Amino acid sequence: MSDSIKSNNLKDEFDVYLSKVFLNKLTYILLAGIVILTYYLYSDWNVRDSMGAVYTRIPSLILISVLLVIHLAYQSKFYKFKRVLYIVICIALQLMMYGKCLVHLHEPALAPSVTGTILVIFLISLDIKENTSVSSIIYFLPVVVFSALLFFVRQPSAKEFFVLADVYPIIFVGFAINRIQYRLRFRLFKSNHLLKLEQHKTKALFKETLQFNTELEKKAKEAIAIKEEIQQKNEELNKSNATKDRFLGIIAHDLKNPINTIWGLSDLLIVDRQIEEEEQFKIVETINKSVQHTHDLLEDLLSWARAQNKSIVFDPSMVRVNDIIEKELQVLNQMAMNKSIKIKNVIKDDLNIFVDSQMLEVIVRNLVSNAIKYSFLESSIIINAKEVVRNDQEGVEICIQDSGIGMDNDKLAKLFTISKDISTKGTLNEDGTGLGLLLCKEFIDLHKGIIEVESEPEKGSTFSCFFPLQVNLELN
Repeated sequence: MSDSIKSNNLKDEFDVYLSKVFLNKLTYILLAGIVILTYYLYSDWNVRDSMGAVYTRIPSLILISVLLVIHLAYQSKFYKFKRVLYIVICIALQLMMYGKCLVHLHEPALAPSVTGTILVIFLISLDIKENTSVSSIIYFLPVVVFSALLFFVRQPSAKEFFVLADVYPIIFVGFAINRIQYRLRFRLFKSNHLLKLEQHKTKALFKETLQFNTELEKKAKEAIAIKEEIQQKNEELNKSNATKDRFLGIIAHDLKNPINTIWGLSDLLIVDRQIEEEEQFKIVETINKSVQHTHDLLEDLLSWARAQNKSIVFDPSMVRVNDIIEKELQVLNQMAMNKSIKIKNVIKDDLNIFVDSQMLEVIVRNLVSNAIKYSFLESSIIINAKEVVRNDQEGVEICIQDSGIGMDNDKLAKLFTISKDISTKGTLNEDGTGLGLLLCKEFIDLHKGIIEVESEPEKGSTFSCFFPLQVNLELN
């Protein structure tokens, strides 16, 4: 009976904790939602000329706006009402995306609508902090309504249903992720709660422990033995989780830059209320590009996973080098501006290269972001490319040169070795894992290319990537 009461009290405290987290972040989430929905509503209206899509967005936009006004007016009141309305918004957002799928069912825009639906489900999985019953309603009520309308009203073709079928497993995966996340939050909260109780007990017993020095020494020896045992078990656990850690490291490494851009610009919109409308539009446009870029990053990470399983699709074609470089610099320039770094692209406009364009985007993104990370303030980065001959093979060599902290021979030797710890802090103490370079090398190897590094401490580094021409690549 006593344990049951304690458990209920702990869950009540956990609910209070979740309510504080919910209220602290609610304003930012709602503002971001209004900005993004307004942009896409404008795009559907004026660019795509799809009034059906416009009508699907209006209810969600109204609900979010109402909740924002209520929250700003009564920030510390009506928590339960806000919580219920937020749940309704999550359901409405899913219905909005399902509605878009129905609107575009017989149109080429169906596939992008399904992709957007999957992204919304994924974001909801990370944000919802409700119990299993409420979460089940949030996830499965919209899809039941959608399925009923789909099969009994719209009646898709087999090809259209095959496109839509991607949504159903994502719902279950998102629900599972959400439940795991909820349980992990509760366990962490419970651990912290128990830790605080133990701290109080330790203070109360401190005076008594002074009388038992001998016993304390004995306990200390036991603690050392336990610590050694824990360290041994941790080493075994780290070995068994090596693959998972590599994948999570790549996610943190590749997603951080666009998310930082979105974060910084959204903070600017919140803090500076005097920004002109034209400048606001540019900021929202940059945020949208960063969101799209983040989606591309997720695709890249899935490509990396497929590469590990030897199931990746390698589809090279002739593309303009500058098209790839400029696309990536649109997002990375903000990161460079934060450190007053100038990026000079001196590649000729007419230079073409035979590559898988998505893989080259990943390579450029990682190498340029690393160059920014390890460059000093107010320095410069030079991006160049030219036709060269390597080992009797004609091809194109892309070079990215910085004047940053550089590397010694020891680090150069370990640069592409996964088993070595080569993490190095950037010039502003940014974290680095080296995993992005492994992904670069893996993709360059698929092109039968070469990646080389020249570096000297305090003088900078130059990364050179050689890609063979189409004829040579096909011969191999």
